[in-house]
Amino acid sequence: MPTTRKLNTAAVGSRYMVPVVRSTFRILEELSVAGAAGLNELTHRTGVAKSTVFRILSTLHSLGYVLRDERRNYHVSPRVADLVSDTARGEALSNTAMPLMLKLRNEFGETVNLGELNFDKVVYLAVVPSDYALRFSERPGISVPAHASALGKAILAFSRPEVVDGLINGRELEILTRNTITKADEFRRELKRVRTRGYALDREETSLLATCIGAPIFDAHGHPLAALSISGPSSRFNPRRNAPVVEALLAATAEISRQFRWRSEAELKPTG
Repeated sequence: MPTTRKLNTAAVGSRYMVPVVRSTFRILEELSVAGAAGLNELTHRTGVAKSTVFRILSTLHSLGYVLRDERRNYHVSPRVADLVSDTARGEALSNTAMPLMLKLRNEFGETVNLGELNFDKVVYLAVVPSDYALRFSERPGISVPAHASALGKAILAFSRPEVVDGLINGRELEILTRNTITKADEFRRELKRVRTRGYALDREETSLLATCIGAPIFDAHGHPLAALSISGPSSRFNPRRNAPVVEALLAATAEISRQFRWRSEAELKPTG
């Protein structure tokens, strides 16, 4: 049975302590230890009133910091870790990916994007724009709905089931164009197709007249860290009819995954 953690409150004077904030962190700590837990178990483990635990979990779930599965168990979502590690990891990913992003842009002439998942959105970490006058490109820091983008679908297809469940269960998927997939069953089938072929397509689902192909970047444990994509006007860019584009993108994401794993492992090795 998982052990419990005691919240360290010694460094903060009790008169400045906000009880609901303390309870929130107590719940998050217990979830991180247990991996998954239901309302009753968390109430028992934290010693917090059940009604308070329920309200805190409901709030954290609506904000995307916890996920709820079909058994009504709660899990800490990747968004919690992202609060701490997003900036450093994003910078490291961008630095690792940039040479290959430039190579892809120079080879195919289209915009190349690097993005990571942030709950129901994909945040652009780096963009190498096309040199064409007619082009589609976003700025780093901009976010788009994950379900409509090749970047988002590439990451979600290889994410844990509870991550996908948290995105689509009981939620209305935003309609961006007439091609946006908004039905949960259809979206799950789309993710299955992505897993089978290894890459995702955005066929004018985020923006009319724009087509995009994306593939995931994995960490040492096989979890998707981010995704890389190539995008361009539909009139000029059709990756399904251009096998070299698919092959080059998959080769680039495999190489970024390898380099990032090596870099992460090197940083963890003790020195001296």
